[in-house]
Amino acid sequence: EFKQAVYLLEQDVEDFKACTQNYENYNPLKPYISLFLGICSLIISLFWLIHIIVYVLPKNPWAPFLNNYFEWFDKWFPLFGVISVAIFTIYLLFAAITGCFKFGLRVACMQLHPMILGKTYMSSFLFNIGLVLMCSLPVVQFSADAFSDYARYSTINQLFNVQIANLNFFGFFFTKNIFVYIFMGFMFLAAVFLMCRPRNTPPSGKELRDRLRSRRG
Repeated sequence: EFKQAVYLLEQDVEDFKACTQNYENYNPLKPYISLFLGICSLIISLFWLIHIIVYVLPKNPWAPFLNNYFEWFDKWFPLFGVISVAIFTIYLLFAAITGCFKFGLRVACMQLHPMILGKTYMSSFLFNIGLVLMCSLPVVQFSADAFSDYARYSTINQLFNVQIANLNFFGFFFTKNIFVYIFMGFMFLAAVFLMCRPRNTPPSGKELRDRLRSRRG
């Protein structure tokens, strides 16, 4: 809780400096860039949700959706199709890091590991790198399943959607979409949690002070 309070206080100080002594060096385009990236993130999230509902979850997909979009790009400039797949895939990794960070700001039992330009500790770097490495394999597997029509002739599709999907024990979890349902469950819980607590609220300063005093005494 103390680390959360310090981080939020530092953010308030940075905002105050941007409005007072550093206002001449402040880039007025930052809020608009943040708004643009937020809108892009919302669109990508909606596309992922629709794609999971219409293609990944049904036993017989209702529509290829994003697969058609990627294949359409390949017809006239294949590089754009690859870049689009990379954007949707890397977005999941960024969502994992951001989700862990946002959850750490709102839950006291979670360790906070912020990534700030020029102010990031080595321990935070190692934690976030470990998180990315831990999520890389599930993201690759999920993307290979979600874009199986587009990547049907690739080696990764042969590995995940043919060999691993037909293993005696693990194949059950992939054919029944157990991990996808867990993913959707966490998505729903995160949406409800963020609607209930949309803002980062620091813990009570008086309670933290009393706790520190009680530990000393």
